[in-house]
Amino acid sequence: MNDDIRQKRLIYHLTSLENLPSILTSGLLPRAQLNGFVDVADHEILEDRKRLQLEKCVPFHFFAKNPFDGRVQRDHPDKQFALIAVRREVARLNGWKIIPRHPLAGDGIQLLDYDGGMEAIDWETMNRRDYSDHESKCVCMAECVAPGPVSPTLFQSITVKDEKARAVVRGYLAATTLQLYVDANAAMFKK
Repeated sequence: MNDDIRQKRLIYHLTSLENLPSILTSGLLPRAQLNGFVDVADHEILEDRKRLQLEKCVPFHFFAKNPFDGRVQRDHPDKQFALIAVRREVARLNGWKIIPRHPLAGDGIQLLDYDGGMEAIDWETMNRRDYSDHESKCVCMAECVAPGPVSPTLFQSITVKDEKARAVVRGYLAATTLQLYVDANAAMFKK
């Protein structure tokens, strides 16, 4: 099994399971276009993202259980979550941008085209996944951002923690015409 994050084929967006019915209907919307959703993000960080106009984008991370995912799940232990996966090739072909390290790392934001952004990410540091090291943590928070709504037809799969949540997602999907793979994989989530 290849553990090199650069060689992986997917990017991930973590959301509350409660948001899936509207996401499966309307897609993943930028925060600036959202109303009436279950918000699990850190509002202090959101203000900084707004100053950078990132609320007009939909963020994805390069692997599950990154520092953002862990923080959100720790802050909301009573919530069920879903990881929406999109193929990296879809992001590249649709002109999505890359932020090669946490946009609020304090050293200015780089919003790069897809190919240039992928080259700019320090993959060696990301592969360490050492969240006690500031540099590694910042690189692990690199983002691929969609410049607008992401249609559910672009989703590769949805992963949830257990079979019960998987049944819930399949129920949501039954109300749509979407044909998506739904996986139950606890290893993709914080313990």
